[in-house]
Amino acid sequence: MRVLLVITDVDWYESAGYAAAWVRALEEQGAEVERLARIPDDWPVTGPPPGRYDLAIAHVLVEEVVAYAPTFALAVLLEAAGVPLLNPVGALVASADKLVTHAVWAAAGVPQPAAWDLARVREWPMPGRRMVLKPALGDGARYIELVGDLDAAHEVETAWRADEARGGHRRGVALLQEWIAEPACARIFATPTSSSLVYEKSRADGALVTHGTVYPRVYEAPPELARLAQRMVAALGGGLMGVDVLIEPDGRMVALEANAPFGFDVTDPQQARWVARAALAAAEHAAAARATAVA
Repeated sequence: MRVLLVITDVDWYESAGYAAAWVRALEEQGAEVERLARIPDDWPVTGPPPGRYDLAIAHVLVEEVVAYAPTFALAVLLEAAGVPLLNPVGALVASADKLVTHAVWAAAGVPQPAAWDLARVREWPMPGRRMVLKPALGDGARYIELVGDLDAAHEVETAWRADEARGGHRRGVALLQEWIAEPACARIFATPTSSSLVYEKSRADGALVTHGTVYPRVYEAPPELARLAQRMVAALGGGLMGVDVLIEPDGRMVALEANAPFGFDVTDPQQARWVARAALAAAEHAAAARATAVA
């Protein structure tokens, strides 16, 4: 199996170890792996080599989608040239923008926290309750705050826009989201038909967001949780994503977000094996579908 890993080669991300972890995990499953961070110089003349790749894993970060960065351009080219992408371009875009993600899940009936575009809100959507304010284009739990009214929400958004004007991260739409108090946050790696173990994220008591990619509790996914994770990916048209599910103290489960470029614990061989096998299974499925179409 020949796999192309599309991932940035900038120093600050290389040091996170995700690229090396992906390559190692895939090679341990017998795949041949090539890395590219941008369209090669000769491809505008020759195009991608026909039949060279059985699968492309487009590990394109949110900010790279927003900026139409070289990694994203390469993913677009590969898909247009017929190379199977683990997560198609549409899934990359839909999962990068949380406003789009919410709308897609709403259309599919996926349970999720209620959310509104702050710019279109004239009255506080949940009277007497605080709400989460988050950027539609954010990742890594950045710029997320708890606010109690529209004035406080607009004050935070004003600070965002000032930072953007100074060259800071683009936040996109400001989202007001239902606050789920004191939940467990479960990270699950999922395809439309399968799911990994549940990795419960670390969160301090009273904290709004989780931290790190080391998980203090790991367990088999109950059927309801596994089905929800798979629905989250399938609705977005994804092939393999890292999804986050909030589990309330009363057991209610809601979809929080889906990550097409997901990080996994680079020190955990079990996680690496699961995601590599799931990715290669997607490649085998794509190959079988192509063979059937030719026949």
